[in-house]
Order: sequence, then structure tokens, then C-alpha cells
Amino acid sequence: MYEDKTIKNILIFFFVVILFYLLKELSTILLPFVLALLMVLVVQPLINYLQSKRVPNWLILPLIAIITLAIIFGVGFIIVNTISNIYDQKDFLLSKLLTKTDYLLTFINSTFNLKLDTTLLVSEVYKSFVGGTLGNLLSNIVGSLGSFFSSFLFFALYYVMLLAGIANYKEFLIYVGGYKQEAVLNEYENLQKSVNSYIVIKTLISIATGLLTFIFAEIFGIQFSLFWGFIAFIFNFIPNIGSIAGVLLPVTMSVIQLDSFHQILTFSVLLIVMQFMMGNFIEPIIMGNRLRLNTPTVLIGLVFWGYIWGIPGMILSVPLLVIIKIILEKYPEYSMIARLMGYPDKK
Repeated sequence: MYEDKTIKNILIFFFVVILFYLLKELSTILLPFVLALLMVLVVQPLINYLQSKRVPNWLILPLIAIITLAIIFGVGFIIVNTISNIYDQKDFLLSKLLTKTDYLLTFINSTFNLKLDTTLLVSEVYKSFVGGTLGNLLSNIVGSLGSFFSSFLFFALYYVMLLAGIANYKEFLIYVGGYKQEAVLNEYENLQKSVNSYIVIKTLISIATGLLTFIFAEIFGIQFSLFWGFIAFIFNFIPNIGSIAGVLLPVTMSVIQLDSFHQILTFSVLLIVMQFMMGNFIEPIIMGNRLRLNTPTVLIGLVFWGYIWGIPGMILSVPLLVIIKIILEKYPEYSMIARLMGYPDKK
């Protein structure tokens, strides 16, 4: 009995290793599929509601598919167009940033009686933007966004196919479950509700974060305010470092554009306080402990899924970890792993 269990665990381990290898090697095909699957899980409650109101499937599915795909395509078009505008102005924006940096360093030298080499420091700033780490990071972000939208056709195809199949999911699960059909159906619906709950809550919080970023940028007259709002929305799905990037990029733009130090400081403080409140107070209260992951799990997942799928993997890391955690909770022999990933329930 003990040997059988050991062999089973070894086989599961090798299966998981092969699975993750395939996820990396077939990322071009599988990443759009995972995105489509998560999107279907989000809209499934809406499909169920419309079906309960006796709206025919031939009307529900095309309507939902057209609306969601149109929204995604529209957002993609706006982002690509904004990135193109930023790229066209990159030399002008960089020159203004270098001028502001030189002025700031000169002010520090005169105020604190220092002898900083402003030319050398400005040169280092230039290198960091053009060919350094920050420049590479921005290039990766742009490349990842381009990859997202170049895979739009794959995503749309998967999404439409999954939508067509989800309408009759109960019949399919009853057929697959056999004599355990009731248990299989209940397990799927519980999983779907938990995943949907997490994605909807996280999306609403991210929308609020992006909207507030957009409003603050508009109030202070920051250029490309809609883009910074979208960046804050997307990066809010990336734990820890996402909120930093969501603040750093619009603040950098404010330094380039605004002449008043007080305006720059106020804008920066507003963004930092907003991100801190969202991440440390509002989200934990709304999310609850069951769907939350502890910090080591989040960091490991961030590195792992970032290695597998790059920035898109970092964005999807927490939703995927939540799904894994919920599945592990269903099996007593692996429930300890699920508990290691989360927080203890408050009594």
C-alpha cells in the first residue's frame, strides 16, 4: 500500500514537470487559451442568468462574444495607438527628463553644498532609459503588449469555441461524471464560483485603481492619462511590483511635464496612498482569507509564471495560483499544500 502511494506521487511529480515544460514551450498557443478560459469563467454567471430568463442560446452567445471581443479589441487599439504616440515623442520626452534631472541635481548641490557631478549622473540616467535595465523593462512591456494583441485571433477563436461549449456544461459534466455525476457537477460549480469571485473582485479593484489614476492624471494635466490609467489597471493584477510600476511610470511622466515640484510631489503622494489603501486595506477586506495567498506563495508564483510566460504570466500568476489552491483543497492528501499557500481563517 505504501509503495503504491509512493509510485503514485512520483508519477504525479513527473506529470507536473512535463506539464509545465509544455506550458513554456507551447506558450504561443496555450496563453490565449488560458486567457479565453478565464474570460469564459467570468461571463458564465451572466450566461446562466440569461438562460434562467429563457433568453435563447442562439442570441446569448453571439451577443456576449461580440460585446466582449469588441471591448478587448477597442482597448487594444487605444493602447497600441498611445504606445505609438509615446514612441514618436520619445526623444523629446527624454530630453525634457534629462533637463529636469540636471536642474534637480544642480538645486541639490547649491542647497546642501555638495559637489555631485551632474554631467555624470545625467549621463547615467540617459543610459538607464536608452540601453539600461529600465529601457529593457519598457521594451519588454511594449513587446508583451504587442504579443498580446498579435494573439488576438487565437484568443477570439478559443473564446468563441469555449462559449459555445459552456452553454451545455451541465449535460457534459453529468455525462463525464457517470455515477459520480452529482459530485462532479458540484465540484465544478464550486470551483467556478470561487474563481469567478476572485477574478470579479480583483477586476473591480483594478478598475477602481485605474480609474483613480486616470482622474488624478487628468486633474494634474498629465499627458496620456488614459494610458496611465490602463497601465495601473493591468499592473494591479501583478502582485507587489505591479503597484510600483503603476506609480513609477505616471510619476516619471509628471516629472517630465510639470514644472512645479509641489504638483509633482502631490501627484506622487496621491498615487502612492491610493495604491497602498487598495492593496493593504480594501482588497483584503473584500477578498477574505479563503481567496488570498500569502506573500511567499505570491512571490514564488510571480517568478515561476513570469519565467513560463513573461509579463502575461506575471499578470495571470495570482488567478492561476488561486485556481490551484482551490483544487488542492478538494483533495485531503494535498490540502496541507493549499493551507501553506494561504492564510488561517480568522475566528
